[in-house]
Amino acid sequence: MIASIILAAGIGKRMYSKTPKVLHKIAGREIVKYAIDSVKPNSDVTVVVISESIPRELFDNLVIAYQNVPLGTGDAVQKGLESIANIDDSSQVIVTTGDNPLLTADDIKRFINFHNANGNDISLLTAIADDPSGLGRTVRDGAVFTKIVEEADATEEEKAIKEINTGVYIFSKGVLLKAIRKISNNNAQGEYYITDVLSILRKNAKIGVKTLERRLPVYGVNNRYELSLAAGVIKNEILKNHMLNGVTIMNPETVSIDYGVEVGRDVTILPGAILEGHTQIGGGAMIGPYTRIIDSVIGSRTLVQMSVVLNSLIGEDCTIGPFSYVRPENILARKVKIGTFVEVKKSRFNENTKVPHLSYIGDATVGKNVNIGAGTITCNFSGLEESKKNPTYIEDNAFIGSHSTLVAPLVIKRNGYIAAGSVVTEEVPEDALAIGRTKQVNKEGWVKRRKLSNDKGSTEP
Repeated sequence: MIASIILAAGIGKRMYSKTPKVLHKIAGREIVKYAIDSVKPNSDVTVVVISESIPRELFDNLVIAYQNVPLGTGDAVQKGLESIANIDDSSQVIVTTGDNPLLTADDIKRFINFHNANGNDISLLTAIADDPSGLGRTVRDGAVFTKIVEEADATEEEKAIKEINTGVYIFSKGVLLKAIRKISNNNAQGEYYITDVLSILRKNAKIGVKTLERRLPVYGVNNRYELSLAAGVIKNEILKNHMLNGVTIMNPETVSIDYGVEVGRDVTILPGAILEGHTQIGGGAMIGPYTRIIDSVIGSRTLVQMSVVLNSLIGEDCTIGPFSYVRPENILARKVKIGTFVEVKKSRFNENTKVPHLSYIGDATVGKNVNIGAGTITCNFSGLEESKKNPTYIEDNAFIGSHSTLVAPLVIKRNGYIAAGSVVTEEVPEDALAIGRTKQVNKEGWVKRRKLSNDKGSTEP
C-alpha cells in the first residue's frame, strides 16, 4: 500500500497575507490542489495535514489531519501518521509539501519507480536550483548522501550548494515511525524537522537520492514573487493545451485562462482576455480583446469584445460589447445583441432581441425580436422596499424608443411601441403606442428676442 501525506498547515509568513499560503490561487485554483494532483493518482490513501484556519470542505474524499500549533514539518508528518495508523508498517509513505504546485503525477510516479527499483528504505527527491536561497541544501560526501541542512542552520560552505531538497520523500512506514520519535527541536527555528529523520537513519537504512530531471523556476512557493513564477509555468501549460486542441490565442502572454475553463474548437481569443472560474466557451466564438468572463457559458459563434460577463448564460450567435457589463444571472437566447455601454442584470432576453447602446436593463424578461433604443432605463428599485427589485416584462416584437424610462413593475404587451423620450408607468396594451412625455411647445421668435435683450445688457427672458 502507498499512502501520501501532504503538509499544508504552514502559515506562510512571507506571503504577508491573512490567507493561508496553500490557499493562494494559481489559475483560479488553490496551490495545494496541484500538490494533491501530484500524489493522489499514485496513492491508495491521501492525507492532508492542515490547520483549523483552512476549510476541510476543500478536501473531499481525502483524509484530514490537523496541526494547529506550527511546530515544524516533523510534527506535521507525525500528525499525518496518526491518521493512517491502521495501515501496515510495510506500507510506503510519500511525504510532500502543499506549497509546490509544479510537481506532476509523472514526477512522483518516476520517483516511486526509483525507490522500488533500488530497494530503498528512504528516498528523497532533490533538484538543482540556480538560486537556492531560502531552501534546504542536500549535503553529500562525494556521491553519498550525508544530510539535509536548512538554510538557517547552514554554514557558508553549505549555503553554496545548489542541490536543494524539494521536500518530497518516500519512507517505509515502520522505519519512519521509529525515527520520527527521536527528532528534536534543537535548531535555529526551534522546530521539528522531518529532514532530521534522514540523519538519524543514515547509518541504519538504505537512503537513495533522486535528482529531478527537469529544472523548475521555483521548488515551493514562499512569497508572492515565487507565486508569480509558479503561476507563469501553469498558465503557459494551460494555454498550450488549449492551442493544441484547436484554439487560436493571439498574443498568449496577454491572455489568462483558469484551470477549470472549457474552450471549444475554432475559438479565437484576442489579446487581454481573462477567462475565469468554470467558464465554458462554445466552438467558433471570438473573445476579446480586453474582455473578462467569470463563471459563464458563452455559446458557439458568439462575439464578446471589450466587456465584462459575470455568471451568465449567453446563447449562440450573440454579440456582446464593446464596453458592455453583463452582471450575474442573465440568460440570453440566440442572436441577442447587448451593445456599446449597455449594462444588464438578472434579465432574460429571447431570440433576436437587441439592446444596442447606452442602456440599463435589470430584472427584466424580454421577448423575441424586441428593439430597445439608446438610453433606455428600467427603473427596478424604488428605494422604499429595502432591497426589493421590481420586474419589467416586455413581450415579443415590442419597440422601445430611445431615452425611455420604464418604471417597474411594468408590462409592455406584444407589439407595443414606446415613443422616444417617454416615462412609462402603466401597462402598455398589445399593438398600442405609449407616449409618456409633455407636449412640445414652440415659442416663435424667442431666439431673436433673447439676442436683442442680451445686446441691450438686459436680463429680461
